[in-house]
Amino acid sequence: MMQRAATPAGHALGTARLLLQLMRFDRPLCAAALTLLGAWLAAPAPVSALWSAPVLQAACVVGLITAFGFVINDCCDLAVDALGKPGRPLPSGRISRTTATRFAWGLAGAGVLLALPLGRSATLFALAAVGLSAAYSYRLKSTLLLGNACVALLVAMVIVFGAVMAGGATPAAWAAAAMALCYFTAQEVLFNLEDEAQDRAAGLRTTATRLGAKRTARLLRGLLLLFIAVAVLPLASGMAHTAYLAAVVVLTLGPVLALLAMLREPLGAASVARAARLSRLVWVTSFVPLALLR
Repeated sequence: MMQRAATPAGHALGTARLLLQLMRFDRPLCAAALTLLGAWLAAPAPVSALWSAPVLQAACVVGLITAFGFVINDCCDLAVDALGKPGRPLPSGRISRTTATRFAWGLAGAGVLLALPLGRSATLFALAAVGLSAAYSYRLKSTLLLGNACVALLVAMVIVFGAVMAGGATPAAWAAAAMALCYFTAQEVLFNLEDEAQDRAAGLRTTATRLGAKRTARLLRGLLLLFIAVAVLPLASGMAHTAYLAAVVVLTLGPVLALLAMLREPLGAASVARAARLSRLVWVTSFVPLALLR
């Protein structure tokens, strides 16, 4: 039986699905949520601020630029993904690199244009976020720790950006941003460790391929301990109250201690993979104690 050729509408729908897959649609939504977290921590009337036009528009800016970062990273990682993730849209050939690159820069342009009406601070943030995302994908990913810190800085900037859009960065917003910087630097090192074999085969010079598994694991444990110290600082300074203590112990510090246990030597691929999965969950659960910093 002869197969019917795909209709133009069917082809367009298929391309749209692939582009959404490249964006990792859930990740831009999570980044937008961080904007709202920053606004919650800074606004005098936080509930009203979350529904205000400038904050919602800022969240859309963050979502678009985050999506740009994922798509442009896939464009730059085509050779690596062809070895380790051949089913992804680009290495599988279901979408061309040219189409994906144009889509990525379209997302970046849309994010910057959407930031313009929000004023100078928002525009500078958008331009800086696009620049850092592009720098990471094109150059900084193959560096020792610098690329990891770049991703973490982008996340921390989003929280501060949300606070600024709601009236101005507060100590609580800066504390949340500091925790994000420490945690995401550690998480990116963990992801490097998980991908070490395929990155080494592709010739990438990441933190893990430069240091090797054992030294990378030691660095990772040190970064997680630094994160624990930063997470405790709001208590030591008197900024946080009992509710934050209970939430951070159960939803953040406990799981991070579990991560440290998983990353003990001798280190195996299965334990690293489990740690990477847990690390994604930890940041989601950490939204609760961070919101209680207010």
